[in-house]
Amino acid sequence: MALLLSQFRRLDLVEDALGDAVESASRTWPVDGAPDNPAAWLMTAARRRVLDRLRTEEVARRKLPVLVTDVDLRQPGGRTMADTGSLVEDDVLRLVLMCAHPALAPESASALSLRLVLGVPTPDIARLFLVPAPTMAARITRAKKRIVGAGIPFAVPDASVLTERLDLVAQTAYLAFTAGYAPGTGPDLLRADLSGEAIRLARVVLGLRPDEPALVALLALMLLQHSRRDARVWDGRLVLLADQDRTRWHHDEVAEAIRLLGAPALSGPLTQLAASYVLQARIAVEHATAPTAADARWDRIVELYDLLLRVTPSPSARLARAVAVAEDRGAAAGLAALEGLEIPSSHRPAAVRAELLARSGDTDAARAAYDQAIAACRNDVERAFLVEQREALDS
Repeated sequence: MALLLSQFRRLDLVEDALGDAVESASRTWPVDGAPDNPAAWLMTAARRRVLDRLRTEEVARRKLPVLVTDVDLRQPGGRTMADTGSLVEDDVLRLVLMCAHPALAPESASALSLRLVLGVPTPDIARLFLVPAPTMAARITRAKKRIVGAGIPFAVPDASVLTERLDLVAQTAYLAFTAGYAPGTGPDLLRADLSGEAIRLARVVLGLRPDEPALVALLALMLLQHSRRDARVWDGRLVLLADQDRTRWHHDEVAEAIRLLGAPALSGPLTQLAASYVLQARIAVEHATAPTAADARWDRIVELYDLLLRVTPSPSARLARAVAVAEDRGAAAGLAALEGLEIPSSHRPAAVRAELLARSGDTDAARAAYDQAIAACRNDVERAFLVEQREALDS
């Protein structure tokens, strides 16, 4: 997608052509065999479809196509629609920067990047933004139409405005990581490849701005969370943090994250965004450095969540704090902290409530809460875990 958009500036043509190429591959490769270079095959097929469409438009409109070719880029005075590599060399980062045009609202730009560039399903994007899936689908469609209708160029910005767009790229990387770390839909408990790509993207951006506190803290946070990936699932089943085999954690990533949190860039005043990332990373450090789950300092974790809620209040942070309160002060205190909390399109508040009710001995209420959580859950692995927990109430 990035390579095609560096040659053609038409999102509508490129997206349709690439979709046609993938559809053609799905029909022909199982019969004829996959090509030696699948990516090059798709690129060539999509490029031919774009050129065919442009030729058709040229005949219909009797004017030059809106197109930048390699010849244009080499000719004096040719219009350059993409940075030639002096500022940004990473193809994925180029495409995210292109989506981060100031004509789009930040939420729409991030959503478009998640869907178009990283392939996050629309329902999962909606969950990240706490809106219904149809609302998010309409938002993404409007963003595409705005780009096409307004003729917004797909170009990497020059150095004078690159910094402004990198902030949005960092937030998009965080959302992409979350979508991979905790998918809201589908058969997988985690999509490690998506989380890994988000971390790689954050590293690239940090390379462009090595002293930016928000980027340093963000990379530390993602490394700490990602370090547990191999222990979160066993034999296709969800493994809770308390039950994870800590020898399967990637302790080199934990060590790197702790070094990042001690970087000079984080020693001075922080923006709200940077402070939020730092606090979340500090919470993750408490878990990562505890020898066992029983050794975790839940009192410190609660204090950190209290600070986080003062800096950037959110329903998800409040839910996590309620869990920490329950571990520190008991199930009744955790239930009190959950009072009145609802997160649209999320099963997790009901799931936490069910667990705490079960601990409190209120089995009937726990069953009802599990039923609510199971009905709302769209992730297959999490749903199977919730069903097991509910059935265990009757044993």
